[in-house]
Amino acid sequence: MAILVRPSLASLVAGWMTLAISLPSAGAEFQQQATPTSSTDVGKQPDTPSNAIQIQPRPDASGKYHVGNGVSAPILIYSEGPERSIKLLKKKVYVGSCTLSMTVDTDGKSQDVRIVKSFPDINDKKLRDAAIEMQNNCTKAAEGSRFKPATYQGKPVPVELKIEFDFY
Repeated sequence: MAILVRPSLASLVAGWMTLAISLPSAGAEFQQQATPTSSTDVGKQPDTPSNAIQIQPRPDASGKYHVGNGVSAPILIYSEGPERSIKLLKKKVYVGSCTLSMTVDTDGKSQDVRIVKSFPDINDKKLRDAAIEMQNNCTKAAEGSRFKPATYQGKPVPVELKIEFDFY
């Protein structure tokens, strides 16, 4: 019997994963419980396999792991906060946030830094230039961050992270 598993959003990129699991039919399990073979079997639980199926973390199509299932999170070693956008301050916008997605490689360096969302949004025509400046400042700060790399079974692995910078 094959069960389709969709463990995370990353599988959208990689597609559906098929996990083949052999399961006893429900009727066979019921039959084992209903008809004990000897008087010593009364009250015993049916035998269960001692080696349960464990899902092992696998990299997605781009070779990146995701934290969990034995993959440790990278630890921040060095980071500078992003500079405040002077254009936003001139327009009297004092609050903002920027969410970024990035990869921490096996050396602990940031790669593939991308903007996921930000406030103010670049689609706001009045604040577009200021929002772009804020996004650029956040991207520079994220690219300059250094981490102790994530590990899986004691070996460093590349991991995808999301980080958020908030301005008050």
